[in-house]
Amino acid sequence: MTAISRRVAAVGALIVGLTQLSCDDGARSAQAAAPVKTEALPIEMFSWWTREGEKDALGALVSAHKRIFPEDDVINATAELSGLARETLGQRMQRGDPPDAFQANAGQDLMRWVLLNGLDDRESRLLPLNTLFDDFEGWAKAFPSQIIQQVSYQGKLYGIPSNLHRINEIFYNKHLMARFGLSEPHSIADLHLMAERLEGSGVSLFGLGTREPWTLALFALECVLVAEHGPEFYVDYFRGNLRADDPRMRQTLETSLGLLRHANPDHAQLSWLQALQLVARGRALMTVMGDWARVSLKAHDQVLDRDFGERAFPGTENTLVFTSDAFALPLRAKNALGAKRLLRTLGSLDGQAAIAQARDALPARLDVKLVGADTVLVERQRLLQTGALVLAQSGLVSAQFAEDINRALAEMVETGDIDRVLHTLRSRYVLLR
Repeated sequence: MTAISRRVAAVGALIVGLTQLSCDDGARSAQAAAPVKTEALPIEMFSWWTREGEKDALGALVSAHKRIFPEDDVINATAELSGLARETLGQRMQRGDPPDAFQANAGQDLMRWVLLNGLDDRESRLLPLNTLFDDFEGWAKAFPSQIIQQVSYQGKLYGIPSNLHRINEIFYNKHLMARFGLSEPHSIADLHLMAERLEGSGVSLFGLGTREPWTLALFALECVLVAEHGPEFYVDYFRGNLRADDPRMRQTLETSLGLLRHANPDHAQLSWLQALQLVARGRALMTVMGDWARVSLKAHDQVLDRDFGERAFPGTENTLVFTSDAFALPLRAKNALGAKRLLRTLGSLDGQAAIAQARDALPARLDVKLVGADTVLVERQRLLQTGALVLAQSGLVSAQFAEDINRALAEMVETGDIDRVLHTLRSRYVLLR
């Protein structure tokens, strides 16, 4: 083992004392570790994580990292929206100017850079990361197997999972719920009844932002489809195991289109962040979004259980549609040694706890213990152990398939014609096999 590898191996054993999250081993303190001198090259970390109020996930990671490597200079290169970040990253990778590490979603979003030839990893643009950890097998067991599978190929690890997000969530304005005498919905029928109660009030049932149409896929496919037909159908369909024109898909699209008629009329001009503000300001009762939305609400002085509520999309209470932010090391990174040090910190108990606290989400590692967490996070951690765990669209399908379906969903909402989506599914379904 080289001297650098031995220094890197120290990171995973360090624990930072956090106010809300603590790690099970807890016997050692980062303050007791001697800082390690490193080369002066900067480390460029590229992501779509941006600072939300006082929440700064990359800042929290860097703070934990600099306890061990104080001379490492980490450049936080971010793009505000995930779609823009992926486009920018693709351009940089194509011209041979990659960042030192970058963010992707676990599954297809990450593995497209590994299986570049569509067959195997011989032309991978990423470096395998197994050697970051002395006891790789033991380290990997600290994560749910479903996550490790989505960042690996033939036993080689290509991404470090940083956290776990639930996709199938709704966030609602508690003041509006009280004003209209409403309670939490437990079925799609409940949502229609709530829309009737709001009719003529000037308040939309849903505040949505579909300027980036992946939010429509989240609504229709990761929430409505799972609610109506269950997680098994969702996985089988998007693994390419069924007929493209399965009648259950038509039913899902009809249901989704009916619900979307109760959204704010300007949703196509708004981002999901702007839609979230409609809920916070009382112009919409609820929004459908991944659990990262809670950080944005709290950044605007919204308090859980006082101003807003959070729960599973009705009908999906026992299913966790998840994504995990994974970070990878490009083959042509300028500072590969620095990136390896940072990625090792990210995969450590220390780094996982810091990110989870800043993201207000579950850590990807199962051995990071939640302390003083709110009831929603506690329930989500329980569900991680006992519920149905299925991967988000970004992990199940190729980028091309997702883009085609997203465009078709946007056209469906604009025209009211579900056949546009069904035609796209029939013509693209072969890409899933």
